[in-house]
Amino acid sequence: MKIAVCGSNNASDEEIAKKAFEIGKEIANNNSLLLTGAGNGFPYEAAKGAFSNNGRVFGVSPAKNEEEHINTYNFPNDSFTKIEYTNLGIPGRNLPLVKEADAIIIINGQIGSLNEFTIAFNDAKIIGILENSGGITDIIDKIAEICDKKGEKENIVYSSEPKELIALIINKL
Repeated sequence: MKIAVCGSNNASDEEIAKKAFEIGKEIANNNSLLLTGAGNGFPYEAAKGAFSNNGRVFGVSPAKNEEEHINTYNFPNDSFTKIEYTNLGIPGRNLPLVKEADAIIIINGQIGSLNEFTIAFNDAKIIGILENSGGITDIIDKIAEICDKKGEKENIVYSSEPKELIALIINKL
């Protein structure tokens, strides 16, 4: 199983960063592959959590190569099992990231995370929302209600607890 973690590239809220780390550990505990956009913030915290728990972490970078990934985007290259350099820029890399995943998790987030959400929602993928993490997670239920055409909103699960969120996602898959 492949679970993409999407969210804010700024992990300034320490409590949410700890939860993101725990989400990564839980993904690894369930022998799932963690996917991220290979950037910073809450998805990177999740990557570190999975990697610290001997999990597999695959990054989908917007850069054309490692040098651009590090020097232009200022993105990390540790805590990843592998990084694919797409040369698609941001938000171009969002499409292959979400398409590759069986499910996604949104932690906080802004326009990029909203883009990832809409791709997953349109594809009727399982979407986990870390409740009370701020950003777009505060309004996702309203967006889902407005955009629901064929019952896609039933694929969304919500929890403020990392272990429960992963369990809810796995039970939906």
